[in-house]
Formats: sequence, structure tokens, C-alpha cells
Amino acid sequence: MSEQSALVEHLRVQDAAWRARPLVRRLYRDWYELVIARLSLVDGLTIELGSGISRFREQYPSAVTTDVEPTPWTDHVADAHDLRFGDGVAANLVLIDVFHHLARPSEFFAEASRVLAPGGRVVIVDPYCSPLSYAAYRRFHHERTDLSAPAFDDDPAAAASPLASNQARTTLVFFRERAEYARRWPLLPVVEARRLAMLAYPLSGSFTRPQLVPNALYRPLRLVESALSPLAPLLAFRCLVVLERH
Repeated sequence: MSEQSALVEHLRVQDAAWRARPLVRRLYRDWYELVIARLSLVDGLTIELGSGISRFREQYPSAVTTDVEPTPWTDHVADAHDLRFGDGVAANLVLIDVFHHLARPSEFFAEASRVLAPGGRVVIVDPYCSPLSYAAYRRFHHERTDLSAPAFDDDPAAAASPLASNQARTTLVFFRERAEYARRWPLLPVVEARRLAMLAYPLSGSFTRPQLVPNALYRPLRLVESALSPLAPLLAFRCLVVLERH
């Protein structure tokens, strides 16, 4: 099977899971609202990279959807390492479950700095590796999760396929090595780095694991998560990161 066919087949399975799992839909729609609240209001395009099944656009219809291969769900083919957009045309780059798939983060940061208008933003939602989630990802998740990997180096394993990744990449770059990130890319400073998803996400089963709680418990779980927010460094499964183009 070609990589393009493998990606499309993966997205078809994900689309079916989205339709069948109301708890997952509620989680992602809440995360989309967090993203939308942080989008820059400067003039320019809002481009979602690695749009997958393009559910973000259901809540933000003006988003330009892209993926690394042609798929039935997206508008354009775009590689985050080599964006085919003009200088300064973008107000926002949105990456939902995408940053940890990037094989060459330095090239992405260079491209983001080029295509974003001054005041434009990169908004990322991605896996976060707390002590709890790191153990769970390593035990139960099919994607590689390696906190010992260099934060900023190219990743040949991730380059091998659009579906390959290191789920620890975002934690390494924006949390563990944040000072080094700031030194290397002063034009794209971190303006927010927030840990999310301590209970509802792992109990939802996400797209592939069994759901462990009834749908009716979603709101109570979110209230408990809010109360547990001081423990997010120990318990979080996801994170929200915002960069702003100076």
C-alpha cells in the first residue's frame, strides 16, 4: 500500500471513530474553542496544517485545510517543512495533533516565521508527557513516545511516513527545553504553554481504545479536572502551545 493510500485509509478509520464516539467529539470541540480563542486577529489566512478529517473547520469555517497528501477532506497539499504560501500571508497556523509528526522542526519554525504576518500566531494542540501520560502512552499507544530523543534534531523515523511520530516532541521543545527554544527562535516566542486533559481524554479511549466512562460523565469529569489543575504537570495528557510572530 502506498503512503498516500495508507494515510487516506487511516483517516477513513478516524472519521468513522469520530462519528461513533460522542465523548471524543466533545473533547475535540472544546479544544477547538481554546484554539479559536487564541487566534490572531491580524489580516491573513488561517491555515490548518495536517488537517486530517478537517473537523476544526466545522467550528472555524474560514480555515484553509491542508495535508501532506491529497485527501477527500482537505483543500490543499502542504508540507509544514516547505509551505507553498507567500511571505507574510498567514494570520495563523493551526496544528492539532500534528507537531509531534514533524521530522524537521527547525525547518518548520523557519517556514512559520516566513509565512506569518507580524502578530500572527502558531497554535498547537498536541500530546503532553507527564509522569502519568508518559507511562500510558508507552504502554497503550501505537505511536512512539521517547523523552530521551533530542528536542530539536531531525527525526529520520518521523520522516519515513506521514503517520510516524514522536509524541514526546512537543513536551521536549516547549516545556523541557523552552529556554533553548527561546534562544534559537526569538522571532516566534512562546506566549502560552498550558497542560490539558487529565481525566476525560484518557477515559474517553480517544480514537482507538475502549471508552471507559459513559458520555453523561463528561461535564462532571471536566469540573474535576478544573479542580485538579495544580496537578496538571503530573497528570496531563495534552497541551496547548501558542507562538506569536514578532
